[in-house]
Amino acid sequence: MDVSTVARVHTLAYMLEPIKVRFRKSVKINLLNIAIEGSEDEGKMLPRWLARILHANGIVEVQEQDMGIELIRVLSREKIAGEQLTTIRHDFYIGLKEFISRQQDASKDRLMVSLQDIVTLRLKKIMDYSSRLRSTSSSIMPEIEQRLSVEERALFRALYDAVSEFRGYMFGNEQRG
Repeated sequence: MDVSTVARVHTLAYMLEPIKVRFRKSVKINLLNIAIEGSEDEGKMLPRWLARILHANGIVEVQEQDMGIELIRVLSREKIAGEQLTTIRHDFYIGLKEFISRQQDASKDRLMVSLQDIVTLRLKKIMDYSSRLRSTSSSIMPEIEQRLSVEERALFRALYDAVSEFRGYMFGNEQRG
C-alpha cells in the first residue's frame, strides 16, 4: 500500500480512538443514535472526532498531549541519537498533522519548520537502514519497523524492496530476498 493510503486508513482509526474530555457545562444530547451526557467538570472518554466537534462548540475541553511539545521532544531525541533511529509512536505524524491543522498561522509556520527537520533527519536514517539491511540480516527488519510511524513503515518497506530488487539485478539471484 502506498504511503497516502496507509495514512488515510490510520487517520480514520486515529479519529475513532477515545480521548479524555472534561465537560465545561452540563449537557445531554441524543442525536442520530449517539447519546452524550455529562455534568459540568465531569471527565469522560469520547472518540476523538466527537471530542473535536464538542470542543469547537465550547461544550468540552480536550485533555491530550500537546503535539507541539511532542514534536520538539522527538526532534531532540533524534538529533541526540546520531545515526540511530529512535522510536516514535505509530500515529505520530497523523496526530501532528491534525494538531498543526488546528493552529494559527504563526504557530503553524514554526511547527512546519520543526516537522521538516524531523522528516529530513528520519528520512536520511530510514534510507540508510533500508540500504544497509540487505547486506546484514533481514531478522533486524521487525526491530526497525517497530520504531517507525505507519507512514515511515510503508516507505521503509518500499525502499527495502527497491534496494533488494536493484541488488538482485546487479549481483544476480544470490543477493535477492
